[in-house]
Amino acid sequence: MSDSIQPRWTWEQTDERRSGSSGDVAKLFKNEGAKQPGVFAVGAPRPEATLMAREVIQNSWDAARELRKELGDIAPEFEIEFTFKDHTAESRAAIVERLDLGGLAAQLAKVCKSGTDARSKIGLGPTNCLDHLPDAPLKMLTIVERGTTGMYGPFTQAKSKLFLALISVGYTMKAAGSGGSYGYGKAGLIAASATRTVLAYTCFRERDDDPGVTRRLLGMTYWGQHDVGPNSFTGFARFGNDLGDWVKPFENAEADSVAASLGLDLRDPTRLNDLGTTFLVVDPEVLPADLCTAIGRNWWPAMIDESFHPIVRHIDAEGNAVKLDIHPRRDPVLSSFIRSWELATTPQDNAVATEYRKDLGVGPAAAGSLPLGSIGLNADLGGWSYSQPPDSEGDDDDDGTIASHSSLVALVRGPRMVVEYFPYLVGRQPFVRGVFVASDDEVVDDLLRQTEPKAHDAWLSKATEDGVDARAPLVASAILREVRKSVREFQKRLRPPPPDPGDIRLPIFQQLFRDLMTGKGTGKPKPPPAGQRDVSVHVRQGVVIADNGDDLQLDASVDVSLSNHYTVADQASVIARFSYKFIEDGVAGARCDIKVTAPAGFVANSEGHFEGELGRAPLRFKLLSEPYSSDWSGRLSVSCDVKKISPAGVVLSDSDEVVDGEH
Repeated sequence: MSDSIQPRWTWEQTDERRSGSSGDVAKLFKNEGAKQPGVFAVGAPRPEATLMAREVIQNSWDAARELRKELGDIAPEFEIEFTFKDHTAESRAAIVERLDLGGLAAQLAKVCKSGTDARSKIGLGPTNCLDHLPDAPLKMLTIVERGTTGMYGPFTQAKSKLFLALISVGYTMKAAGSGGSYGYGKAGLIAASATRTVLAYTCFRERDDDPGVTRRLLGMTYWGQHDVGPNSFTGFARFGNDLGDWVKPFENAEADSVAASLGLDLRDPTRLNDLGTTFLVVDPEVLPADLCTAIGRNWWPAMIDESFHPIVRHIDAEGNAVKLDIHPRRDPVLSSFIRSWELATTPQDNAVATEYRKDLGVGPAAAGSLPLGSIGLNADLGGWSYSQPPDSEGDDDDDGTIASHSSLVALVRGPRMVVEYFPYLVGRQPFVRGVFVASDDEVVDDLLRQTEPKAHDAWLSKATEDGVDARAPLVASAILREVRKSVREFQKRLRPPPPDPGDIRLPIFQQLFRDLMTGKGTGKPKPPPAGQRDVSVHVRQGVVIADNGDDLQLDASVDVSLSNHYTVADQASVIARFSYKFIEDGVAGARCDIKVTAPAGFVANSEGHFEGELGRAPLRFKLLSEPYSSDWSGRLSVSCDVKKISPAGVVLSDSDEVVDGEH
C-alpha cells in the first residue's frame, strides 16, 4: 500500500433489497450478565471483563486446538497477550490519523444532532475518546495470539473465518467440541470498546481455496441503526480497501503496511509461531486488574492442565510497562477448586475424610450409554464449609464468602474453560467445592457443547433450539443429576453421626415429668389465646416437578385481605413476608429462594418484603421456589401485618405469621 493512501471508515447504508441487521451486536449480551455465585460475588470483575476473558480466549483457544490437530507435535505453543497502552500526545496524534478516528467522531457528531438519547440508541455510553479528539486521553488494547490457525478462508460468502468473526451474526460453523460460535464471539471484543470499534490483523497458512493470500486486515465499527439526513445506516462501518461498491480487507503487503502504521508487530506466514491474529480494541472499558481476575477464575483448568499462560501488560503514557501476574494457585478461593481438579483427574493413593472422588459412570441408554466423566470434591470443616453470613457491618469470613452461601462445582469439558460454577442448595451446610471434568470422549464433548446457550455458561437439560442432537439434553441432565447426588453423598459423610439416644438428656422434660409425678404441676399458667388478626391469610400450596425432570418446586398462592376484626378503616398499608426453608433435624434450616409475583400495587422493599394497600377484597400473591432435590422437604412461612409507625418513626409489626405444612 502506498504511504499516500489513507484508509477511511466507510458506513454501510441500509439496503431494502437485502436482508440486514443492526450493527449494535453488543446488545446480544446486554442482559446476559456474568454469573458470580457464592464466594465469587466478592471482588467480582465487571461483566465486560468476564465476557472478554471467556469469549476472546475461547475463540483463540479453539483455533489453537485446531492447529494442533493439523500439525501435531510441530504445532507451536498457544500464547495470548493483552497489552493496555496509554498513548502519549505524539503517539496519540499518529494513531488518530492512521485509524481515521476523526471520521468516526464526525459520524457520531451527526448522530448526536438527532436528540439527547441518540448515543444510547446506537449502543454507546455517555462519553468516549471520540468526543474530544485529538486532545482527549487515548487508550488502546492490543490482543496478540500466537500458535493458532489465524482467520483463514477466501473472503467470499461464509467461507472466511475473518468474515464469520467480524461481520456475520449468528453463524455457528466451528468444529465439534469448540466453544461458542463465531457470530457471538465478537461480542467479547465489542463490549470492551467504548467506541464499539475493533480491528483484526490475521496471518494464516496458504490454502488451496484461497491461493496467494496469507494475511488480511479489517476494521469494524458496531453501532446501532441510525439516520443522518436522508440516509439510513445499518451501524456497521468498515476500515479496509474501499473498492467503491464494497470494502474488502487489506491483503498481504497492504495488510502489513497498515498494521505497521498502527504500531502492530508484523507477522510472517513462513514462521509457525507467527500464525494467528492481532486485535486492536479502541478505547477499552475493561481494566487490566479486572481482566486478570476474570482470566484466573474462568481459565485456571487450562492454565494447570495445558501449561497455558496468558499475559496481561499495562504501558502508561511515560512508557513504563508493568506485567500483571495471573496465578490461580495463589488464589485462596481457587485453591480449593484446583485440589478438586486433582482429585477428579488423578486417582488418589490415600483416602482423606474431607475429600471425595467418584467416576460418574455412563449416561442413559437412550443417549448411547456414553461415559460421563468424574468429579472431585473437598471441604474445609474448620473454615469455609461452615461459613456464616456477614454481620450487621457487612464483615465476613477470611475468604470473602457472603450471605448467599452454597456448595459450588465447576463444570469443565474439552476446551478446559469453566463452563459454570454450578450451585447446589444455597445455605445447606457443610459447604463443599468441587470440579466435574467431562469425559474426553469427543461425542460427549460435542453433545455438551450443543446444550450450552450463546454465552456457553451452562449445560441445559432440555433442548432450547432446533438442530440439537436428541441425546444432548439427556447427557447434560444425567451429569447434573449425578453431580447433585455426589454432593449429597459427600455432605452426608461429613456430618457427624447423631448422638446415641441413651446419651441424650432432656433436663426440662425431666423436671416437668417429676413435677407431674409429685403432683406439683408445672407451676406456670397456660399461655393466653392468640390475639385476633388484622389480616386474613389463606395459603394454598403444593409441589411440582421442575423443568429438569428431577427436582421439585414449591408452587403456592397466598390470598390476603383485611379481616373483620380490623375496624379502623376499610383499607390499610400492610407488609407481607414470605420464606421457604428446608427442614433439618425437624426444624427450619437453610432458606430456599422463592420468586414472588405480587398483586398490582405491591412493591418489594430493600429487605425483600412487599408493601402495599390492602382492602376487604382478597388479593393474591403467587410463589414459586427455586428447584430443589426431592430428598428435601420444606416449610412455607407467611406473615402479613398492618403497617404501624411508632412516634419515633419506626415501623412496628404484629407478626401475624402463618406456617403451612411441610412438602
